[in-house]
Amino acid sequence: MTNHDDSRLRVLPVGLGPIGLATVRLALSRRSLQVVGAVDLDPAKVGRDLSALLELPEPTGVAVTGDLDEALARLRPDAVLLCTSSFLPAVREDLLRCARAGVSVVSSCEELLLPELQHPALAAEIDAAAREGGATILGTGVNPGFVLDFVPVVASAVAYEVRRVVGLRVVDAGKRRLPLQKKVGAGLSAEEFGARAAAGTLGHIGLRESVALVGRALGLALDEVTQTVEPVLAGEERRTAFLTVPAGAVAGIRNRGYGRARGETVVELDLQMFVGAPDPRDEIFLEGDPPVHLRFEGGIMGDSATAAILVNSTRQVVEAAPGLKTILDVAPPRLAR
Repeated sequence: MTNHDDSRLRVLPVGLGPIGLATVRLALSRRSLQVVGAVDLDPAKVGRDLSALLELPEPTGVAVTGDLDEALARLRPDAVLLCTSSFLPAVREDLLRCARAGVSVVSSCEELLLPELQHPALAAEIDAAAREGGATILGTGVNPGFVLDFVPVVASAVAYEVRRVVGLRVVDAGKRRLPLQKKVGAGLSAEEFGARAAAGTLGHIGLRESVALVGRALGLALDEVTQTVEPVLAGEERRTAFLTVPAGAVAGIRNRGYGRARGETVVELDLQMFVGAPDPRDEIFLEGDPPVHLRFEGGIMGDSATAAILVNSTRQVVEAAPGLKTILDVAPPRLAR
């Protein structure tokens, strides 16, 4: 809980890449939040006012620092908005710093959605530190964190029974930022894609976590969670604002996740993210009594939606009990003013 007379929550953004900057921009516009500082390791950003990075007409009075420990001690934030890495081991130290300082964290780290799935020892360490320090830590976002996990879980509220969950997300990567286009391998040869996929250096992160979270929430007793990642090849040349995909090259990925119980697939999530993807949309199907079908025409725009859900989850996280939480454990996010 906040320890300040000001009813606004004091927030400290950490990581000022594209998603981090979008999150800062939104947080600055909210009456319920006060951006008290910002942290990034890039020497080109350290010392600069946020207005220079956000191209704002007036200074914000908030300068970027490269020292998280110093910022936590000096600024005494209520929450950190952490946007630095998709992988839990990479954010471990920052999470522990915040936990020991008693500062809650809302993070876009995809593996943090359900950290014990792949990193049980790390999850236990971070949870213990958060409980001891009185901090709450949550990983969320648009995907994972909303479209293919939170939405089907909430949709189950109107069902007597759910036997199977199918989710589909189709994203035209050509309309997204350059880092995402590179992340899905746009422009690579099939051979380059295969090598980088095997090395774990490209592709979407978090689909297995989404599968496991849905299974846990709906009591589907999953005994196996798997995924496949394969390239989508361009049938003709495709251009974006940032790069050109030659005919026959990789336009993006198709990432499918499966949750099985007693040999039967009961959760199936299908993410298609490639340059020129037709009919972008998000769809959720619950097979049960009654069946439920939700469709988001055009799909939910990932970059802006991720910034929004981080900001809109901040108060719920600060007010939750200490520990490492999932989106199932805290109050549902809603628009923060």
